[in-house]
Amino acid sequence: MSKEDWGESMQGTGVSKGLCLAKVIVFKESPIPLDGIWKGYEEEKRVFLSTAEDIYEKTRTLAEKTRQSVGKEEAAIFEAHCSILRDEELIRPIVEEIQKGKTAVKAIEEVIEGHIRIFQGMKNEYMRQRAGDLQDIKVQLQRTILGIAVPDLSELKEDAVIISRDIAPSVTGSMDLAHVAGMVMEGGGRTSHTSILARTLEIPAVVGVKGILDYAEDGDVAAVDGESGEVYLNPSEETCRAFRERIARERKRKEKRQRLAQLPCRTADGREIKLYGNIGTPGETERALICGAKGIGLLRSEFLYLSRDRIPREEEQYQAYASVLEAMGDAPVIVRTLDIGGDKEVPALGLEKEENPFLGLRAIRLCRAEEELFTTQIRALLRASEKGNLHIMFPMISSLEELRWAKERVGQCREQLIREGIAVKNKIPMGIMVEIPSTAVLAEAFAEECDFFSIGTNDLIQYTLAVDRGNDKVSQLYSFYHPSVLRLIRYTIEGAHEKGIPCGMCGEAAGDKKMIPLLIGLGLDEFSMSPGSLLEAREVIPRLDSRECRALAEQITGLKTAAETEQLLDGYLKKKEEEHE
Repeated sequence: MSKEDWGESMQGTGVSKGLCLAKVIVFKESPIPLDGIWKGYEEEKRVFLSTAEDIYEKTRTLAEKTRQSVGKEEAAIFEAHCSILRDEELIRPIVEEIQKGKTAVKAIEEVIEGHIRIFQGMKNEYMRQRAGDLQDIKVQLQRTILGIAVPDLSELKEDAVIISRDIAPSVTGSMDLAHVAGMVMEGGGRTSHTSILARTLEIPAVVGVKGILDYAEDGDVAAVDGESGEVYLNPSEETCRAFRERIARERKRKEKRQRLAQLPCRTADGREIKLYGNIGTPGETERALICGAKGIGLLRSEFLYLSRDRIPREEEQYQAYASVLEAMGDAPVIVRTLDIGGDKEVPALGLEKEENPFLGLRAIRLCRAEEELFTTQIRALLRASEKGNLHIMFPMISSLEELRWAKERVGQCREQLIREGIAVKNKIPMGIMVEIPSTAVLAEAFAEECDFFSIGTNDLIQYTLAVDRGNDKVSQLYSFYHPSVLRLIRYTIEGAHEKGIPCGMCGEAAGDKKMIPLLIGLGLDEFSMSPGSLLEAREVIPRLDSRECRALAEQITGLKTAAETEQLLDGYLKKKEEEHE
């Protein structure tokens, strides 16, 4: 296909919202020659091991820099690379291949490529994306040994759109991010490290733009829409003008949203809506507060365990939880207990790979099997309770027996701490994530034994519709708007209210602006979403009338397809936007 055939724009998948218009820098890596001359076992081994050690030290430095400038979750990417570079199951086979008469570069290629193919063949999208970590390490090792320089993006002179096949974490971490206006990749995916980093830093990013490297050149101009996935290469003056106008409007809208951030959030008829933030590390607390979060609706505690070679100690966990509670003052902080299973890499736990990890030993099931793991976390949480308004939430509860077991263990830990002379807050609300259909159907029964609910729509949709949300082949079947999903959400909210407890939502649906009027109409008490979505929600909610939302929810209850629901919600929001303007 020639440049003339595709015209001005190309289509990819938007993975980080935002607009940009800037000059292009094409990031291309030259092929690595694998036909070098073997210099003998001892020399090839020495070069390989010393290179691996050098890259380990550089990666460790990069992890610390990322932790300080971006956050712990993003730093975990590089900590995982450090673990790989010290993994004897990877190092030893490479040395063995060198001993057979292969150069270090060739041995690295064959051994690591074998591991990459295994990851690429996995069903889970998260695990498939980990193949990118191994690819990054392989290329770093080979280029360093061969003395092949990588294009330097650490000091950009002006804002630029980086266009590449895929941008490795090691390259992203060394970029001058203050001048990266946008990212466009031929490959990549929504769960790739580059996509995650782009969303964290609010850099517009699009992946899957097939063929763009055949046309893009340094100095071209690119217009990028990180929401729609559209990329315009050397756009017309008319398109440039339209983008500049949209960028200016978006800047004004952000400024307006920022002014609204610290004000109470009410519907047009005066109903106050509680907006909380979802965070993955203590370092994200400040951003949630800046965006107007009135509480933390979900603190994912997995950051303490992922990419670690040891289980975090009680004191370490206590310090992390206490820092968030202190920062939030009297505002509620809902900490989800460990939600890990065979779908995540946790070296310290040594979890076996499962055929279907989403239906296997994960979350509360893992905690029951590894009681000491759960006890350590609960003790740390109870110790931190004196620092703020702690709420404890148990994930993946599918039966009352599991809930009762968890509450009983909390009670035992409380008694143990008190005997040790350690202060624990007298009343700590305990609730569950409603993310399994069996729990939603029995919401009233669960509500009798809980202080609150929080609906986890990500898994609820997956389990209700039998769709792996990370599988691109069936992703079109995954929908917030499916009537069966909405019915389970309604059952959960009604069951909670019947027993007098609040019901919130911390899944992605809570931050979807089309879902907001429906959820208000269904009576949801609290919305918890990523900090980046809070400002948009604050803009949408004041336009809504809660009475209209209730009528809308009644109307949607009678619909039979997701498409009908989405169309109705889309029309209602557009109408409210027009009225507002």
